[in-house]
Amino acid sequence: MATLVLTVVGGIVGGPVGAAIGAAVGQQVDAAIFKPKGREGPRLADLKVQASTYGQQIPKLFGTMRVAGSVIWATDLIERRTKSGGGKGRPSVTEYSYAVSLAVALSSRPIRAVRRIWADGNLLRGASGSFRERCVFRSHDGGEDQAVDPLIAAALGPAAASAFRGLAYAVFEELELAAFGNRIPSLTFEVEADAGTVDAGSVANALLGDPARAAGLWPFGGYAASGDRARDALAPLFDADAVRLRSAPADWRLLPAEAEQPILAPGAYSESRRDWSASDIAEHRRMPLGALPAAIRLRHYEPERDYQLGQQMAVVAGGGAREDRMDLPAVLAAGSARALAQRLAASATDGRETIVWEADLAALALPVGGLIMLPDGGVWRIASRSVNAASVRVELRRYRRASVAELAADPGAPVVAPDWPDSEGVVRLFDLPSMRAAATAPRVLVAAAGGNDGWRGADLWFRGGTDIEPIAIGTARPALALGALAAPLEPGPVGLFDRANSLVVELANSMMALESIGDAALLAGGNRAMVGGELLQFGAAESLGGGLWRLTVLLRGLAGTDDAMAHDAGEPFVLLDDAALWLLPDDMARQAESGEASVEWARRGGVELVDVPVPSAARALRPLSPVHGYMRAAADGAIEARWVRRSRADHGWRDQVDLPVGEGRELWQVMLVPAVPGLGPWDCTESRLLLDAASLAAIPAGSALSIRQVGDFGLSPSLLLPLA
Repeated sequence: MATLVLTVVGGIVGGPVGAAIGAAVGQQVDAAIFKPKGREGPRLADLKVQASTYGQQIPKLFGTMRVAGSVIWATDLIERRTKSGGGKGRPSVTEYSYAVSLAVALSSRPIRAVRRIWADGNLLRGASGSFRERCVFRSHDGGEDQAVDPLIAAALGPAAASAFRGLAYAVFEELELAAFGNRIPSLTFEVEADAGTVDAGSVANALLGDPARAAGLWPFGGYAASGDRARDALAPLFDADAVRLRSAPADWRLLPAEAEQPILAPGAYSESRRDWSASDIAEHRRMPLGALPAAIRLRHYEPERDYQLGQQMAVVAGGGAREDRMDLPAVLAAGSARALAQRLAASATDGRETIVWEADLAALALPVGGLIMLPDGGVWRIASRSVNAASVRVELRRYRRASVAELAADPGAPVVAPDWPDSEGVVRLFDLPSMRAAATAPRVLVAAAGGNDGWRGADLWFRGGTDIEPIAIGTARPALALGALAAPLEPGPVGLFDRANSLVVELANSMMALESIGDAALLAGGNRAMVGGELLQFGAAESLGGGLWRLTVLLRGLAGTDDAMAHDAGEPFVLLDDAALWLLPDDMARQAESGEASVEWARRGGVELVDVPVPSAARALRPLSPVHGYMRAAADGAIEARWVRRSRADHGWRDQVDLPVGEGRELWQVMLVPAVPGLGPWDCTESRLLLDAASLAAIPAGSALSIRQVGDFGLSPSLLLPLA
């Protein structure tokens, strides 16, 4: 029993505390194989999908973050059936594929855009905006005026559908699941909530609803705020940025401890008749060094590693044995994270020493969070104050400025999904010969490739004629090696190694590669390739750089393609030893004989169609041209033309054994070139023709015989036999 799992799970790539977790029910797989009228592939029996838990919290995003989100709406899985095969006693095969439409909540705060999207850790949509799998995608920014998504409105009805105002979310319409094993993948999103960086002040001002209440010093690439209260959401950020409460007579603010501020004097906050005295110190406490942590370990999200978790550590001077860890749901470059860890380590001793000052009532004017310098020159931070009868107890903590500049740091070996830019693609069709048994339909090979390894293939449609509706026939995956000739190629010997000619080919993708093989592997059938209409093999492959390759040690004109050995630059090339290549279905290939059939294609997720004519030569159905033609004298001045038959049913060399005909009958069409009225053409049932003396006298000098075998589906290429 298989399980369908909705793995759009919570967290920001492991995410901040409180990020939402989506779930789905398991699905039972129907393992039925045989049906009365054919064979069926695996099919999901239950198509229900469960949405996320009601009431799960959605974080507020700032800056740019990577989030998983929560599924807030989904359809049942969409099932598609594809039936192929059948006929002539063969069973048909029905394959099932699935798609799903769903909405994923990203942020409970408005966002600017959704950038890259990952599915199971691999890029589903890159920086260029193109999708690797077919779907329709929309994002909603979470504004208070956003409209209802049209897909949700169509599914639930306009009256029942929610616009989710104030909630930023993304909608996938018919996301194909074949690449994910027909299950919903784990989806994560790169979300831009604000342009540029943020700091503790900007986040606090947004959450508190006061544009001037807080300030910060340290910039972050992004932050995910979650928690039941603003205090909970801000606590990790305030700890990292050392933000402290600072009071004033009529106001209060949240400011970094390192922010510039005046240093007060105690005399300004004492009655005039009293001077500062050491006797005013009621308490003096000093925490032992052993109570301090030995090191500070900071965990954050690393933008250079696709927002994966990163960590930096700094040692606390004189610290004890324990290690403190700070989990910061923020985006920081490695250098900034290291500097922050060092600053946190340096400030670990801040507040280690505490004194309590028994001051008079004038000390009520001291701002909590401010700095004061005592007569001995020490600077202290005002932690609190309280009134006790006629005196004011002021708690002061030793202050040491711990500012640290940004340091160089190694983020570690990045484990990131490659983000290929959009590239141009190409689809080529090749008319293959019959390479094993005699074929009953044309063999049309489909090959596709893109300009880089990020090109995911092409969606194909077959059109039998100009007025015929196209039929979807599947997706062509990128070929191992597809390109075009960079220079002309002259004909060469057949049945021998062609060591005189070399084949220079430019591959569509510079990352494609060809390899050399030995003679034994070559003779065993390795390194087969189509060059235009010629089937050949190559033994040596030399890279010339820039996607150019020189191929030598050639076996030419294989499978009867010796009539197509002359090539111009630009003719297509494809390596046949490739599982990504596939043949056009027989019923469609037969329609290609009309000369009007074509294949339309678009890159996966694209809309621009390109039309490629289907070759109509049908070489696999044509007999091979005869070989070894010669003339010999006969009686009474006649001559006899003879030739050797080849068979498309067997390309081997059999000593003293005649090859099978491979056609319903043996029949030859022989005609004069140029034609002579009254002479020919002749139909021969044997591989010979007798011309008497009278016929020879009527044939002009320089004439030749064109000899072609008549096959079940067409004529063979011609053998020209000069008449000496």
